[in-house]
Amino acid sequence: MSNSSNKIKNNILSDLGPLYHTYSFFGVNNDQLPGIYELNQKAKAPIITAYIAYAIAKSEKNTADGVSFTELFCADGFYAMVASRLGCNRSIGIDSDRDKHFDNATLIAERLNLNGIEFKKEEITPSSKFFSTDIVANVGGLYHVDAPDKILELSYRMANKYLIVQSVVSLITNSKYYYESPAPGWTWGNRYSRASFDKMIRNICPKIVDQHFNELEGNNRLDDRGSVYYLIEK
Repeated sequence: MSNSSNKIKNNILSDLGPLYHTYSFFGVNNDQLPGIYELNQKAKAPIITAYIAYAIAKSEKNTADGVSFTELFCADGFYAMVASRLGCNRSIGIDSDRDKHFDNATLIAERLNLNGIEFKKEEITPSSKFFSTDIVANVGGLYHVDAPDKILELSYRMANKYLIVQSVVSLITNSKYYYESPAPGWTWGNRYSRASFDKMIRNICPKIVDQHFNELEGNNRLDDRGSVYYLIEK
């Protein structure tokens, strides 16, 4: 590819202004929203992307198999796009657009030349009825809702083969009994400790393939700084 072609590709998102994620994974340079976004993506993206790649590889019996993927609480649909680029033939992103990151998702996917992606603007509740897919990712949604255990159960039911979970946890305490709703300092959402979240997830999802923990360095409050990750097999 010529230098001029590279420059065009690197600028294909420039007119959209600063975005929730950086799309360097796709070979694109774009402005990212200031504040917490860059550091938190650096913490989350490597492990979530690795879990998606593992789940896709394990879901394929042969190269002709199609693998389907759903990202719940997808915001701008970044991980639905990652799944598409890594080989999913059908990738779905679902979000209520409460935080106004969802509007550009379809346009970004089109400019990245990704096929087989669909985005649905819908509320995600314990009674939601969504299609099951081979892989489901609930990354960043559980700590925003009032009934995280019920949303986790929904996510687990939707996954035919693998479920990927990421959530914020408090570093104030590691009590296995800790749970607050609404989350400290918020009027909505919830907060677990690392231990209490682990207890909750193991009650619902018995077969954990891998788990990980790190800190979201973009978040200053200890209530918001812990980040847990789970790769779950059905």
